[in-house]
Amino acid sequence: MTEKSTTSFDLNALVEELKSASRSAAPKPEVKAIMERVFHDPDTIRQHIPEFEEDEINLYEDEAISIWVCQFMPGSPIPPHDHQMPAMIGLYAGVERNRFFKLEAESKITETGYVDLNPGEILNITPTAIHTVECVSEEPSCGIHVYFGPLQSIDRSLFDQRAGTCLKFTEDTFNRLMVEQHRC
Repeated sequence: MTEKSTTSFDLNALVEELKSASRSAAPKPEVKAIMERVFHDPDTIRQHIPEFEEDEINLYEDEAISIWVCQFMPGSPIPPHDHQMPAMIGLYAGVERNRFFKLEAESKITETGYVDLNPGEILNITPTAIHTVECVSEEPSCGIHVYFGPLQSIDRSLFDQRAGTCLKFTEDTFNRLMVEQHRC
């Protein structure tokens, strides 16, 4: 007889725990420890996380932390962008590829490599990183993204690779780049 797991996942409790950690004397190590503990069992997260109608849901944001649930669909990469703050991604379903770039002269970017994130893995992203995100599995990639600051209220950049330009990150510009890159 196999023992049934009594482990569960509570998204609201995780948000409260991450908020508390963000206010500590050492927020990054505390958030990392929480993420490592929670994402140790990605199947439990997957079984207990609520279903959302949107692909990106802001669960909480203040001056110290922004917490999002993000789902990326196969074949729909996100344009290159920056965050201007450290970030931590924990994946619980699918495979998420993060391609990284360096900024060259005149706003052009060059790819420097990539990391495939699998369920149960955590990825740390530096404040100056430029990256794209894409789902490289047949099923959507799903994760919890934690940003160490107010993601929606700071100036960020998007990069139009074809034009070789750096643009202010706005919802309209983001949507335009998404449409343009899927035409190719």
